[in-house]
Amino acid sequence: MKDKYNILSDDLLSLEEILSGFDAYVFSEDVQAKMDAQGLSSVALGKRCLVSHTMIDRWRTGKAKPNGKERLKELGMALGMDAAKLDEFLLRNGYPRLYIKNPLDGAARLLLQNSAGAPDVVEMYRELTDRLGLFGVTTVEEEPPLATAFMSAELARAIENGTVSGWFERFRGQFAEGEKKQHTDLRLCRFLLLYLGDASIHELAVTGELNASLKNLLYPILAGKSVTVRYLREKLIAFGLYSNMTEDEIDIMLRCMKLQLLTEPVTALDMAVLGALRSAHERYPVYEQENLERVMGRLDPPQDSYDQQLLDQYRQRETVVRRMVEYYEKHPRTGEEQEFEKRYTSFSDHGVMDYVYDVLCCLIGRGSLSEGDAALLLGLIKRNENGSSTWN
Repeated sequence: MKDKYNILSDDLLSLEEILSGFDAYVFSEDVQAKMDAQGLSSVALGKRCLVSHTMIDRWRTGKAKPNGKERLKELGMALGMDAAKLDEFLLRNGYPRLYIKNPLDGAARLLLQNSAGAPDVVEMYRELTDRLGLFGVTTVEEEPPLATAFMSAELARAIENGTVSGWFERFRGQFAEGEKKQHTDLRLCRFLLLYLGDASIHELAVTGELNASLKNLLYPILAGKSVTVRYLREKLIAFGLYSNMTEDEIDIMLRCMKLQLLTEPVTALDMAVLGALRSAHERYPVYEQENLERVMGRLDPPQDSYDQQLLDQYRQRETVVRRMVEYYEKHPRTGEEQEFEKRYTSFSDHGVMDYVYDVLCCLIGRGSLSEGDAALLLGLIKRNENGSSTWN
C-alpha cells in the first residue's frame, strides 16, 4: 500500500489527527476559551472579524459555525493566532492546513509573518486578497423562491386549464412526507439537472455512465416522486463525490431533503469524508473550475430572474477559482503532484470520488476508521475493473 498510496501520506496524517480529536473537540467551547483568554467580548471579536456580535454569539454558543475555510481562517486570525496555531485550528475543524499552492492561504501565511495578533489583521487580509483579485469568496445557495415560483406558475396554468386537482396531486410532495418515504424537493430536481446536463437518465444508463442503483435514485427524484429514506443520505453524498461537487454543493442536496448536512459531521465517517473532500479540492482546484464551467454553460442564457441570480453567483465563484487554478498551474509540479494528477485526473469526471475512496480505504487499513461504518459508502463509490463506478 505504501508504494501505491505514498502520494496520500501527508493527507492521511492530517486526517488521522482530525479523527483522533473528533469526539473530544467542541468548536464553541474552543472559541469561548480563546475569547476569555484574551478578554474579548462578542462585540470586540465581531469588530475584529468584520461580522456582527450576534454572529459571534452564535459561534461561541454552538448555534452556528463559520461557513467555509475562509471565514474560519479569519476567525482564527482575529483570535490572535499565528500560522502554526491557525493550522492547528483548521485541522481541529476538519480543514487542511494552509496550503502553499492556494493563493488565499499563501496570502494569510504571508500576512501572519509580521501581523499575527494585530486587531485589524482580518481587515488587512481582505485588503490583500482584494489586491490579488481574490475578493468575494462565496458559496452558492439554493433559495426557496425557485420552488415557489415554479409551483405558482404551474398553479396558474392549472387554474386556466381547470386541472387544479391534478396540480395538488403533482405537488403533494411539497406539503407532506411519510416515515419511510421522503417527498422530493423541487429545488433538488433543478440542482441535479444542472449537473447532469441535457442527457436523459436512460441515455446515461445505456452508455454505462450510470448503473442501476444510481439510475434508480435519480429517476424518482427528477420525476418529483417519493424516494426511500433509507440510505438516501449516503447515496446523495456518493452522487456528490461522483460529480466532483464541493461540500457546499453536497449540503444543498442534503438540505433539500432535510438530511444531516455533511458540514455538520456527527460520525467519524462523516468527518473523514468531509476532510478528504476538502483536501481533494485543495490539492486540485481544477475539479471545481470544470464543474462551474459546465453549470454556467447550462444556465447561460438564463431563462428567468432566478437563473440570472444563480449564474451571477457561479460567475463570481469561477472568477476566484480561476485565479486559484492559475496560481496552481504557475508552480512547477513536484513528483508527488504529478503522481496525484496521473491517478486522480485520468478519469477527470470522477477524480474526487476516486480520491475519497482511496483515502477511506487507507484509513481503514491503518485502523483509523471502521470498515463496517464505511462499507456502504465505499460500495457506492468503488469502481469496477473497467473503470466504471459500481454504484452497488
